[in-house]
Amino acid sequence: MLQYLPVLLAAVGVALFLQGVVRLRRRGRADLAGWDRVALFGLGIAVTLVALIGPIDRLADTKYLAVHMLQHVLIGDLAPALMTTAVRGPLLVFLLPAPILAPIARSSRVRAVLSTLLRPRVAFGLWASNLAIWHVPYLYDLALRHQDLHDFEHLCWVFCGFLVWSLLVDPGAHRRLSVGGRLALGACMFAAGQVLSDVLIFSFGQIYLAYPGHTDQQLAGVAMMVEQLVTLSVLAFVLLRPRFRAARLVAA
Repeated sequence: MLQYLPVLLAAVGVALFLQGVVRLRRRGRADLAGWDRVALFGLGIAVTLVALIGPIDRLADTKYLAVHMLQHVLIGDLAPALMTTAVRGPLLVFLLPAPILAPIARSSRVRAVLSTLLRPRVAFGLWASNLAIWHVPYLYDLALRHQDLHDFEHLCWVFCGFLVWSLLVDPGAHRRLSVGGRLALGACMFAAGQVLSDVLIFSFGQIYLAYPGHTDQQLAGVAMMVEQLVTLSVLAFVLLRPRFRAARLVAA
């Protein structure tokens, strides 16, 4: 049954997203729920399913550390980035039907938990801890041998990914971080990822004995570095573009 869990969760996510889009468009705000949003969310769901179901998952578990790293950055970085970008603005509020949203919004405990988790230091601390803990060789190999633990590891990647990308994209416009703060958070994430990438690329020995060779380990480090470079560079461009445009207008 657990092998179907990603598909079931994806189906629920798509259903919630589409009903939110329909409700917002019926209110005459198609500009806030356009097809570009649908495409971004669909791509995020597709990235998640491709990573967790099929050849990538099989190769990640049994043959290649590089593919396993690719799987982790897809579900813990790229997919959350795409989906949080898709739901920015009022669409975020419309994701949950009113009968579900109302009691959640009224719950002081839920608000307190979310407020704590979305504090920048807490969110980054959880993300960085997740990155470090699951790459301890003993735990890494243990997760490969026990599917339940491996599934929990994947949930941790997804959860921590959504935490930090909720701060980076700020879909609800809560402004917990300034533009400079969001860039700093992205830089901290890249720096933390680089520590792991450098260990994998430049270590002289094989760290994870479940996988075949040293070259595969180096490719895993490269995979993480390249994915972070792409996603965080795009983020920096999007955040800084309005300032560059304003500077050009002033200069003109």
